[in-house]
Amino acid sequence: MNDRIQYRHELKYRINGGTYHILRQRLQTVMIPDTHTEGGRYRVTSLYFDDIYRSAYNDKVNGALHRKKYRIRVYGLGKDVINLEEKVKDRDVGYKKSDRITEEEYRRILSGDCSFLADEKYDDSAGGDFFASDSAVKLSPSVIVDYIREPYVCYAGNVRITFDMKIAACTNGLDLFAPDNIYETVMPENDIVLEIKYDSYLPEHIRQVITGFASSEESVSKFVLCCDRLGDHRRLTV
Repeated sequence: MNDRIQYRHELKYRINGGTYHILRQRLQTVMIPDTHTEGGRYRVTSLYFDDIYRSAYNDKVNGALHRKKYRIRVYGLGKDVINLEEKVKDRDVGYKKSDRITEEEYRRILSGDCSFLADEKYDDSAGGDFFASDSAVKLSPSVIVDYIREPYVCYAGNVRITFDMKIAACTNGLDLFAPDNIYETVMPENDIVLEIKYDSYLPEHIRQVITGFASSEESVSKFVLCCDRLGDHRRLTV
């Protein structure tokens, strides 16, 4: 493993609305809301990329032990913060690299031109890795994933627990900022994705709160769910 990269554990559960309300009440006694929210929540919208072999999708579906995804992420559909991100999963742990890009650079990537990422300032970063992958297997926009996130943090163990709800796929385009994007939900309204992320350990007081409330860990992927919905939509409209 690369010592310069912070590997983190990541657990995902699919829970129902009743479990969500009980669990969030208990978490609020041992964790604090993330300060980067408005009213305790924020909107996350990500444009995911895949290669000509659909490696990101197939590796996740097939349970590959080592896999990676690239995405461009914004918050509240704002243009002030546009992040190009690389997520890598290696067995039970993973890490994320992130580069801030401008709207102009986003437009260039969207048009298929990521040549600016060859600059040495992107060496060993999400941008440099994106450029290398694009050169090898040609990356292109795959699906837009949109949801509302309610995050909680604990500094001990660097724990972050999030509830992701109203998960939806954009069914009519691949531009994050298009004014006419149409989103369709990919799970029943009452279902929520619970994500638990931490560094080397999960504090016992948080583990005790979660025990008995989270269902058995499920390989739930917002990316895969949205790809499947987009595929269904395309088949129905052809």
